Amino acid sequence: MNKFLILGAMVFGLCSCYYDNQEDLYPFDNSDCETTNLTYDDQIKVLINLNCSNRGCHYSGVQAPALTNYQEVKDNLESIQKQALVERTMPPNGPLATCEHNQLTQWIADGAPEN
Repeated sequence: MNKFLILGAMVFGLCSCYYDNQEDLYPFDNSDCETTNLTYDDQIKVLINLNCSNRGCHYSGVQAPALTNYQEVKDNLESIQKQALVERTMPPNGPLATCEHNQLTQWIADGAPEN
């Protein structure tokens, strides 16, 4: 019986250690990344919602600061720029994809327009 437990644990351990990096599997093609005329309402809101303001993070006070609307994002641009773009420590599940990083960087450089 113990042999089966040890074998099962070994198989489970080997299978659970596999990790693929999306950018290694799918190299970035800059031609697919739109970085002109970006606005919060059209592109950045989706990027923030998918990566930052989901229910486990910056959503309605779960993790400060909340990033659920334009004004909250605009008020926290310095922190977003530092942690997500410079240090690349956010989001906690890994840095933004190259296109998302480029879009957020350009949007901030363009003055963070709302619409």
